Amino acid sequence: MTLLEVLAAKLALVACGDDGGETAIALDENRQLGELTAEEASQVCDDLEQPMKLAKADQCDLVGLLNSSEIEDCVAIWRACLISANEPLTSTRCFTYDFEGCAVTVKEAKTCLIAMAGTLKALSCGSSLDLLRPPEECAGVREKCPSLLENGEGF
Repeated sequence: MTLLEVLAAKLALVACGDDGGETAIALDENRQLGELTAEEASQVCDDLEQPMKLAKADQCDLVGLLNSSEIEDCVAIWRACLISANEPLTSTRCFTYDFEGCAVTVKEAKTCLIAMAGTLKALSCGSSLDLLRPPEECAGVREKCPSLLENGEGF
C-alpha cells in the first residue's frame, strides 16, 4: 500500500471513542501514547475526530487525484463524486492499540495527524501527489512510532 493510500485509509474510517461519554478528561499532552490508560487513549481519539474530519468536497478531491492522471479526468471524477448520494469517505478512525509501546507524545501525534488532515483538505485536482507525503510535523512520529503512519488500520 502506498503512503497515499495509507493516508486516505487513515482518514476514511469511522471515529472511535465511547459513544456514551460526554465528559472530556484533562490530559497531559506531554505524556507518551504508550503510557496512556484506555480512557485517556480514547480521549485522544475523541480529540482528533473533528480536526481530522474531511468535507465531502475535500474527500472528492482526494478520490479524483487517486483515480486519474489528468486534471480533466480528476475534475470529472470530482464532480461525479460530489453529486453522488454516497459519501466516499467518512470521518476518522482511531485504533488505540496502535498506541501500545509508542514513544510519541500526545501533542506530537495530534500535531502530525492534524497536519496530515490539513494537507488533504488543501488538495485540488491541480495538486501534485507529492503533497501527500507526511508533512514536516510528522518527522518525530515517523521516527519514534512509525506504525501510526504506516498501519493502514490506524488513524
